Amino acid sequence: MMTILQQATLQRQDESAELNLQQLYEQGLQQIQRWSKQIWTDYNVHDPGMTTLEILCYALTDLSYRASMPITDLLASPTDNAANMAEQFFSARQILTNRPLTELDYRKLLIDLPGIKNAWILPLSSHCYVDLPHAQLLADDPGSAGVERVNIQGRYQVRLDFNEDLTVTEQQDATQLAQDTLHANRSLCEDFVTFSAVETEPYRLCGNIELQKDASVNEVKARILFAVQNYLAPVVHNYRLSEVLAKTKADGRHYRSDDIFNGPSLTCGFILDDELRQAELRSEIRLSDLINILMDIPGILAVTELIITPVTAMVAVEDRWRQTIPAGKKAVLDQAGSRLIFHKGVMPIVPQPDQVEAELTTLQQQQRLKLDTASNEDLPIPLGHFRNPGQYTSLQHDFPSIYGLGDTGVPPGLDPNHPAKVLQLRAYLLFMEQILANYFAQLAHIRELFCTDPTQLRSYFYQTVNSFTDWQKIYADADPVASLENQIEDKVNLVDRRSRFLDHLIARFAEQFTDLAHIMYSSFEVGPETLIQYKCEFLKQYPSLSRDRSLAYNYHLQDDEALWNSDNISGLERRLTALLGIRNSRRRNLSEISYDIYAEIDTTPDDEFRFRIRHRLSNAILLSSSTHYSTTEEATAAMTTAIFHASNPNGYSRKLSSNQKHYFNIVNDNGEVVARRIEYFDQPEMMESAIAELIDYLRLNYSDEGLYLIENILLWPEQPDDPFLPVCVDRQCDSCEEHDPYSYRIHIILPAYAARFSNQDFRHFAESVIRAEVPAHIMPKICWISQADMASLESVYRAWISVKSGRTSADRQTILQSLIERLYNIKNVYPTEQLYDCSDPATDSRFILNNTALGSLSTASDSESPDQ
Repeated sequence: MMTILQQATLQRQDESAELNLQQLYEQGLQQIQRWSKQIWTDYNVHDPGMTTLEILCYALTDLSYRASMPITDLLASPTDNAANMAEQFFSARQILTNRPLTELDYRKLLIDLPGIKNAWILPLSSHCYVDLPHAQLLADDPGSAGVERVNIQGRYQVRLDFNEDLTVTEQQDATQLAQDTLHANRSLCEDFVTFSAVETEPYRLCGNIELQKDASVNEVKARILFAVQNYLAPVVHNYRLSEVLAKTKADGRHYRSDDIFNGPSLTCGFILDDELRQAELRSEIRLSDLINILMDIPGILAVTELIITPVTAMVAVEDRWRQTIPAGKKAVLDQAGSRLIFHKGVMPIVPQPDQVEAELTTLQQQQRLKLDTASNEDLPIPLGHFRNPGQYTSLQHDFPSIYGLGDTGVPPGLDPNHPAKVLQLRAYLLFMEQILANYFAQLAHIRELFCTDPTQLRSYFYQTVNSFTDWQKIYADADPVASLENQIEDKVNLVDRRSRFLDHLIARFAEQFTDLAHIMYSSFEVGPETLIQYKCEFLKQYPSLSRDRSLAYNYHLQDDEALWNSDNISGLERRLTALLGIRNSRRRNLSEISYDIYAEIDTTPDDEFRFRIRHRLSNAILLSSSTHYSTTEEATAAMTTAIFHASNPNGYSRKLSSNQKHYFNIVNDNGEVVARRIEYFDQPEMMESAIAELIDYLRLNYSDEGLYLIENILLWPEQPDDPFLPVCVDRQCDSCEEHDPYSYRIHIILPAYAARFSNQDFRHFAESVIRAEVPAHIMPKICWISQADMASLESVYRAWISVKSGRTSADRQTILQSLIERLYNIKNVYPTEQLYDCSDPATDSRFILNNTALGSLSTASDSESPDQ
């Protein structure tokens, strides 16, 4: 008996206190005793206070039970649950896959294409020579003193193994598809230069094979030819999701979701890394392996003699048990030249060639069907069950009927003033019930707390307690919901909590926006509302920002939308713009943005200036200034501020006119109007559509922030007259790696004159983000250049992109030479300062070396050398 009691006690101690009614009751009683021991001494169960405590504890256990429900149930919705969960979460295929990065990744991507059995990525021998005395690169070795060979890394050749039944035209189509696929998935600072079919080395197989009495000689021979060819050139198998989940690794562990979806997203199932490593080009043939393979084929009784020899061998092989395959070649079986003799006992059996061919074709088609069948499977998102956690029923129904709180009302025969006392008790209980009801409401809106909608600015949720009798008599306000809405949370607390919820989601991806928030607030007084927009956009785009971070731009595309004013940029550029809060990541003009400032002649002698933003096509005025300015500089600064806030959905103040028309203004984080839209809308939907169109238009056409990322490897001279990049031959230089300016080097060009980039603190922050995000094997050169240098660079850079794509071929050498000259002659510029008398206490400006410059920002004399 003692043991049973001890076990029961241990179990009770292990229970969560919030789910244990007795423990909650005891804790509540102890608290009441500490608070009211001077005036309350009767703590027996018949006391109304103890009854109230017991019912409140019961309600808390209900709240605790709902809070401990599975998170999938709490996030479930009553309708369209699957669609809502898919909107709330990223699937395994979305968030776990990545662009190809390793050799195995690229091979998977190629094998996944139709018509390609296997593929190999090999380094391409690329080199040049550095002439140290003259500090230049040369294509050939002149044989003079001081010349060294420079091996270039990052250029590759691709070898493809096609299906046997492909025609020459089909092989060409498969090669083009492989080329397009690789360039669409090219990693930063790497290039795929040549594509070719793998060379083959044919072998003949000869032998004597004894069959079982019931074996089909045609089927056996077809299986032999099929199995031997798969041994000579191993086939890479693909699997369905259920097959991978059922398989185990070499150590006996099952494949986890991060193992299965590690690598590029394939369309024909999943390829396992261990099996892909074994499918390399075979370097030797072991006769013992072939004998074992044949003995596993059903119908074969014995292999009495077997030999395999290369077709090209002019003399007998020295070691018949071990054949060496020439490096870089694929061994293939010469089926026509092979000679296999079959016996059943002493009786020779001759197979029929047409039937053997039919059986072999069937085996090959079955294998190819599985390899080429689309299977874009994904792990399902757990849906959960909607449990309506926000439903709240007043605890007044749980009181004994003598209290008069239930639906039956006040018992008859009591004091006439008793109904008033019941109302007082209802009002007293409402203080506690409202807190409970709000907690239930908070549970019901967990999806909203963690959503990525920037317009969702609520962090506390509530509900009216109206499930008891005469609830209208308790509330003084006719609309208790509206009354609660005005009292639950203020704007400052709301925005701060909403931002912290988003920070939690971002931290789950091991990311953070803390540094950006600090620099934006300290240097630009940008409040958390604007940062909420940054964070929501970052979370929505995170699968691509994470998956594509190593992706380079596709220089093979030739359409206009892929060359300029284009989203065809590297994944690193897209990620950097998101982390730096740059609204427009497209490749576009950065040197000049056309601001439309017009002069307004006032009755006073002085001119006054306003700004307006017109649509470039329709010429409609999209925004106008809310006041006038004394100079064009002030108007331009005000327009820049207005565009900054108008590009953010939180920068809009929606209004309703006296005649019930809808309109909106642009406001800053303090709620001050910085621009107006002189247009009225009949319906709020029409106004919201106009706001969305305005945001897209401003982000596309009026952003002075951006960057260019130029890969040095793409400037490699591919034609005899192409120029080389400059080379650094200074042995004491810490910024240059040997004499190779091409391998894993990039230039990152940013406009020093842009609104935030002219701030030195933000520039330091941007550089730290860039260096942290650039892959460790890549060396970046960061340049902050003037508007004049940007205009000069972007014109020739735009021309080079067209040349590199193959769309134009004229003046290739001239354009490349111009790009190299401008790229290596641009200078870093810094914010300007003046020298002051150090003894003047009123002067707090300081000239800091490598941080500021004397004179105008736009002059070359005020520039320093680029940051290495």
